[in-house]
Amino acid sequence: MKSKTNSILNVLRVLTWVIFLGLCIKAGSLLFTFIYSLFKPIVSHDLYLGLNLSQLYSYHLGYYVGLLSLVVSIWVLKAYLFYDVIKIFSKINLNNPFSAEVAKRIASTSYTALSIGILSVITSGYVKWLIKKPVGVESFSYGNGASEFLLMAAILFVISQVFNRGIEIQSENELTV
Repeated sequence: MKSKTNSILNVLRVLTWVIFLGLCIKAGSLLFTFIYSLFKPIVSHDLYLGLNLSQLYSYHLGYYVGLLSLVVSIWVLKAYLFYDVIKIFSKINLNNPFSAEVAKRIASTSYTALSIGILSVITSGYVKWLIKKPVGVESFSYGNGASEFLLMAAILFVISQVFNRGIEIQSENELTV
């Protein structure tokens, strides 16, 4: 049973690394093209995978910078979330599962998910506000998924509290032996 669990954890470790690298590439690509578009406005026609915000750029540079700053922040935080998950997988020990390091990482992951959720809500509201202006962001959908990240933050927070309680119980058991 233990070898099967270790195998599953190893597969999850690899998948987490793949997702982390993909998110880093996406965040880096968006950040690079965003900064480059500030010097070469033509780049705003195709920022990343067909994302065209040239109308917004032409309408108001501040709105453009604000929207892309939010979007880049969300993708950077998503990459950081998976970095935290990688750290959790590297610190987890099935013989002694409740450790302060793992509990701290789970809490950190919870806060990161909460940040992503809040930024997604802000981005969604900002896009809804921009849609009222003639700036061509009607099909923009980077602010979606806020509720999923807020729910994940709540669940991870509860799990971190369970881990903290597990640490207390584990240390009490070690003292009684």
